[in-house]
Formats: sequence, C-alpha cells, structure tokens
Amino acid sequence: MGGQRNTSHQCNVWETSDYSGLDVERLRTRAEYYARKAGASDKSTEALRRMLDSSIGRKIASLTHDHLFKELVNDAYKPKMHKIYSSFLRGVKVDFALNVRKSPFALKKIEQEDPDLFHQLNQAMADVAKLHPLNDNIEEVLKIFYSFDTPEVMRQRSDEFGVAEVQWIDMGDGSHTGIASGTAEAASNAETTMTQMVQEFTVRAQVRALCSRTGIKIDRTERVANSLGHLAAVVDQLNDLDHPVKIALFAGRRSSDRAYLLLQTWFCALNLKNYIGSSNIFACSHLNRIMEEEGVHDSEERVQQIGRVIGTHAHEVMSIVQHLMSHCDEEAGSPGKPVQVCAMLAHLLFLRANGGTQFATALSDTFGTEGFIAAALVSQVPNEFVEDVQQLYPDDRQIESGTMVFDVFTTWRLDSGDYSKYAEVVVSAWEGRCKQLTNQGGGPQGISQQRPALMHSNLKDVDHVKQVANLPERIRPTIVAFGGVADGFVPFEGQTDSSSRVDGDKSEVELELASIVMKAVQARHPQLPSQQECAAKHGDDDDLVKAQVNTSPPPCEL
Repeated sequence: MGGQRNTSHQCNVWETSDYSGLDVERLRTRAEYYARKAGASDKSTEALRRMLDSSIGRKIASLTHDHLFKELVNDAYKPKMHKIYSSFLRGVKVDFALNVRKSPFALKKIEQEDPDLFHQLNQAMADVAKLHPLNDNIEEVLKIFYSFDTPEVMRQRSDEFGVAEVQWIDMGDGSHTGIASGTAEAASNAETTMTQMVQEFTVRAQVRALCSRTGIKIDRTERVANSLGHLAAVVDQLNDLDHPVKIALFAGRRSSDRAYLLLQTWFCALNLKNYIGSSNIFACSHLNRIMEEEGVHDSEERVQQIGRVIGTHAHEVMSIVQHLMSHCDEEAGSPGKPVQVCAMLAHLLFLRANGGTQFATALSDTFGTEGFIAAALVSQVPNEFVEDVQQLYPDDRQIESGTMVFDVFTTWRLDSGDYSKYAEVVVSAWEGRCKQLTNQGGGPQGISQQRPALMHSNLKDVDHVKQVANLPERIRPTIVAFGGVADGFVPFEGQTDSSSRVDGDKSEVELELASIVMKAVQARHPQLPSQQECAAKHGDDDDLVKAQVNTSPPPCEL
C-alpha cells in the first residue's frame, strides 16, 4: 500500500505516547458517533453527551496518568477479606497466581514482539507494589459508602506489608503466570489491580501491533469513546427489558481503561434503571472526591447519586482456609469424598470478622454448590460463633444455638454453572428446610421464613440478563452483577494518517478484551502443614471452565 512505506517509523514514534491524555472535546464527539454506531437511542446518546459536557465528566476525562495510577483498583470484598486475615490468619503466607485464560495478544507474544510495552507493563507492576493500600480517603469512602470501619490492626498490617510484587514464571508452554507472594493481605492486594492492568496492556498491545502492521492508529481517546458508545447502547438495552431485578456493576478487574471505569460507573449511576452501586472502591473514591470538589458536601447525597459500594464474599478465603485445613474436610467425609467443612468455616469467619448476619451471603460454588448445601443443612453453627455474634454485634440478627449453617444465609450468590439449575437447587433446599422446621415446631428463633435473595454474577451479555430477568419469580435473581456486559468495543474505523474520516479507508478493525483471573493457589502456615498440593477453586460448571488449580509455583517461604 502506497501510504505505508514509512509506517514502521511513524508508529514507533506514536507508540511512545499511545497512553496519552484524553482529548476531552474529541472524546464527546466520537463517543456520540460510536453510540449511534452501536445502536443507542437518541435519548441515551444525548445522556452520554450531557455527561461528558458536565463539569464532573470533564474532570474525570482530564485526570492524568499519575492520578489514575496512584490507588489500587480494589473491589469491595477486599477490605472484608483483609479484616479476616488480620484477625485470624496473620501468620499465613499466600501465593496468588495470575493466569490469562483467553487473550487476543498473549503476554509471551507482547514480550517477544513488543519488548518496550512489556517493559512498561513490568514497570507499572513494580510501581503498584509501592502503593499504600489504605489511606484516609479510601477509609472515608469505605465508611460512607460501605459502612466499613477499618480496625487499627488492619491499618498497621496494610502499612507494613502493602502490596506483593508480581513475578513472572514462564510455564514452558508459551504462557506466563504472574505470582504474588506474601502475607494473605499483600498477595490479595495485587489481584484486581493486576488483572485490570494486564487487560489495559493487552488492548494497547493490539493497538500498537495494528499500527505497525497497517499504519492504522487507534489512540486512547478513540478507544474510550468507543467503549462509552458501546456502553450507551448496552444501558439502552438493559433499560428496555422492564424487569424488577436490581443491577450492580462488578467492573474494576475487567476494565479496559481506568478513566473509562470512572465514566462507566458515573453513566450507569445516572442512567441505568434499577442500578444500586458498584463493587469498585477505586471508582467510588474518585467520584466521591470529584463530587466534593463540585460542592456536594452532604455525604448521603453523594451516596444517593453515585450508588453504594457493593461487596459480598470472595472465593479466595475459602481456597486459603481449605488449603490450610484440608484434613478437616477429609476427616469429616469418607475416603475420596471430602465434606466442605472449610468452606463453611470460611463463611463463619467472614461473619465473625465483619458482622452483618442480617445480610449474610453464601458464595457456594468454590467447591460445588450442591456439596456446600448438603454440608450446611446438617452442620450446626458452633456455640462459640453464636456467643461472639451476641457480644460483638448486639444490633445484628442474632443466631441461636441449634441453628444450622444453612439457616444463617439470607442471600445466595451464584457465580458459575447453569444459573437456573443452581437457583433451583438453592430454593428447593430452602423449601425443604422450611418444611423440616415446620415439622419441628419452628426451630430456633431468628431463622428467616422468607425466600433467600439470589444474586447472579456470571452473566455473558444483555441477552443473558434478559433471559434470567424473565425467569419465574421463584428462581428469578434479586440482583444481577456484571462487568464484562458493560465493557468492550464496537468495530473501529480503519484509518491511517493519510486517510480522512469522510473520504478515507472505510474498512473496520476490532479490538478484543482478554479473560484474566488471579486466584489464591498456595497457603502455608508453619503449624498447619497441608498434605494438599495447592489451594483450589472448582466452580459449578460441568466443564470446570472457571476452575483454578496451580501446582507449578513453588510453595511460598514460611
């Protein structure tokens, strides 16, 4: 092609600044263009324009790289996990492993074909390890938006251990695994920030390779504008469903750009029906600060406008506890058929550390929902737990002696497998338990006779949301939570410097997002030698698509 003779040199110069600041004016016009291209309504497109024209939208779009990268992209469950670790697991050392399940541009390929970008990724990862996980602003956000009080021991350990640095291990099969090793809190602190960062660099790798190959430049403003246009169309489609299901945004770890994450959260807060909040502390922290600068000094008003921070539970603590105490599962069962004692213990530790029994959530799929329910239906809550809740949380829903672990939970979060199948399993178990209690004369006081709330957090796209929102009320989710549904791109215009938007090359190019996970894979304590090779997560999928085990990394030092 005649216009590409000097493409390599031109793109080499451009690649040095492919993560540039956003052009605020062009962002608005291009976002409107992509909204129409994605099929958004005039109403949604106009809402997007108003948001980007507003002082809050402009402040978000004007945030510098240094500003966006000075805080962790942590989700709301992290501080509650770390409260458990700082209370009960202080001597435990943990490995988290970052794995890319599916990618349009593998990390090994970035290292080989774009070593400068791989160096930038490594430098950015090293910079994350220098961050302080907690500060006054984040603690204020946790208190206001999440009703979470940070204990002194958790603050001290955060200052002492910080964030574990990630080291790459070449797995020998053409893939890289990133390992973060340290205290449970330090290793856990690396997770969501690193998965977001690898996502962002995967997008950048595609863009830089495209420029080198074809001369087509898709700069950061164009990428964020495209994602916003796609978002406007998604919000339109969700609003058109006319459903009673509440919606939470679980988007941080998957986000293609941190500025987009903030704009995405703000747009959903302003325009998405039944929206209740975001899991991402990073987004709420920045929006909270910007709104204060805009003169919204009433904290409750900021919560109403932004939405609450939404967090439930995490697989990591169950994986860690089960690895440390796997013998308990074995001893409670029969050879080759362990019972999920450790998963139940992890749930009770969560409530013991954090309170909130009236909103107690079961995340049941770590080692299989059916096995968790079977164990929870026949296991009584320990008297020590009952006494601790009475003493520490007198205003919480009280649990009486004789209560089964199953009875504690008022919400069940289904995060893998066929939702309809496992919602039926949960509801049928609850119905059976209600009949049992009726036959026993009612059982201990404090056991709810109301159907537990169901949360679905394993959604693929808008059609999937529509499908579950139209399920029979008996198994319909109360809340749906997603990230990937509201991120991504529509096709871009294929354009070089020598072409114009009006008369130039009208071919289209696509960028894809990666599927990235980072899970606890090793847990060690000198007084709890485990016979199990690694920590694990199975999930409820028949093909174990969300399972993660990893025996390759060496056990972390004690």
